Amino acid sequence: MTRLFLFLISYGLVVISATQIIFYLNYRSLGYEWHQVFYFIIRTGDFALLVVSGIILAITVAYRGPSRSPFFEE
Repeated sequence: MTRLFLFLISYGLVVISATQIIFYLNYRSLGYEWHQVFYFIIRTGDFALLVVSGIILAITVAYRGPSRSPFFEE
């Protein structure tokens, strides 16, 4: 249950923060250079949230759970 909760929360945070970063790319249409836009994106909290939630998502998906069948009775 904890794995499912972590997966759903981290997936939601990845989607939200990636959407915000895509919105930040619109600064290019306002006349800013690419390096200025990327420097701004890297300094925002959304980028840090994207990295952290992406790492949590990868760990959640890659982690092997207990090796027992769902119908195992103790």
